[in-house]
Amino acid sequence: MTGPRRFEVVAWASERRLVLYVPAIEAATSVLDLRDADDAARELIAELTGIDATVIECDIQLGRPGRPVP
Repeated sequence: MTGPRRFEVVAWASERRLVLYVPAIEAATSVLDLRDADDAARELIAELTGIDATVIECDIQLGRPGRPVP
């Protein structure tokens, strides 16, 4: 059995949505509410990588790719 897989997710506001970008897979999605961010990021990662969503953990940080908010 494999342990949790951790992914960095960069989030920023854009046109009344929150963009979620996963640098490790160079993919993005968006949500209307921050409370949905973790689930949306895990679903995106699972769909594009084939990794089981239940073992995916996301570290969501506000900022832009390469420019996190201090």
